[in-house]
Amino acid sequence: RGLGDVYKRQAVVSEAEEAAGETLREIAVSWSGGRPAARLITIEREIGGRLIDDDDIDRALEQVRGSVLGGEREILHILPVEMRPDGGEALADPRGLAAQTLDLTALVVSVARPALRNLTACLERSHLDVMEVINATYAAGVGSLTVDVMRRGVLLLELGGGTTSLGLYSGGALCHLAQVPYGGEHVTRDLSYCLSTSRAFAERLKNLYGGVLCRACDDNVRIEVPITGDRAEQPTGEVPRTRLTQIIRARVEETLTLIKSRLEDEWDLVEAKPPRSMVLTGGAAQIEGLEELAEELFGLKARIGRPGAVRGRTGIEDQPCCSAATGGLVLVTGRDGGLSWKQSTEVPALTTGLARLSYWLKQNFVS
Repeated sequence: RGLGDVYKRQAVVSEAEEAAGETLREIAVSWSGGRPAARLITIEREIGGRLIDDDDIDRALEQVRGSVLGGEREILHILPVEMRPDGGEALADPRGLAAQTLDLTALVVSVARPALRNLTACLERSHLDVMEVINATYAAGVGSLTVDVMRRGVLLLELGGGTTSLGLYSGGALCHLAQVPYGGEHVTRDLSYCLSTSRAFAERLKNLYGGVLCRACDDNVRIEVPITGDRAEQPTGEVPRTRLTQIIRARVEETLTLIKSRLEDEWDLVEAKPPRSMVLTGGAAQIEGLEELAEELFGLKARIGRPGAVRGRTGIEDQPCCSAATGGLVLVTGRDGGLSWKQSTEVPALTTGLARLSYWLKQNFVS
């Protein structure tokens, strides 16, 4: 992007630093981009009759990583799904047990390498070091689901601005992840196009009047809409609320149908680890009537997921749109049980400082 975009990013960082009273140098990113994909890998590791310890788990996860390296994908997470000492009962944490072998099944979450490099390069141009990138769906689950819900089995839908993702949890672990490239921003675009109004006003209409369930009184509710080129305070258009509902429902139903097809592609896994309920998170999850529509399409009891781990100035930040950010904070602070694989990306301080100096010189002295 151009220098204007760089200055905008730096302005956002400066505002965040001023509000927090801190200087940012290292950040962790909760990211829904990069075309995330997931696959289950099972390996067997020799233990030799010893007690299973942290080193055995780490080596087993590295063995999983070694089996999938290569190509144009970058691994973000390797998450244990189940572990079986001597091929016995599946356990979430076998540490402290003696065994001859350990069978480990892990979920490998990866993203497109070029997209990840573009993300980190963009942030580094704002003088920020990316210490960790976390998949947004995984983070949203950690932020909005309790351990008991994960153990019983739950289907998480993370409805973001540009994407909608699903995460299947069972036995306390993430077992599957998939995504479609449609989200709340596409609903806004549809409203803007169909009503011939600005993107900003379409977003306002979605937030104030948007829904997916038609009501008998909606035909009698007329909403003033400024046509493109009008002043917002002097609208010349008018539509019934029913029209808004029809536009929004068409896009949301299409998105949920696509995400359901992604789930059906892994039907053997779904039958083996069936979800008992559904949780909706993300900013677009707040569209009125979305829970009822999700229940109708998926046949599961649905509710809105609200995080509860972060307290702000006005109380607990429990809005669905905060789920991924809250889960990211939980994971960065190390509260993931210590069983997931983490990439060691230690960069010497001198190297980081020289990189920053080089970029500053290019910005200010090289035309």
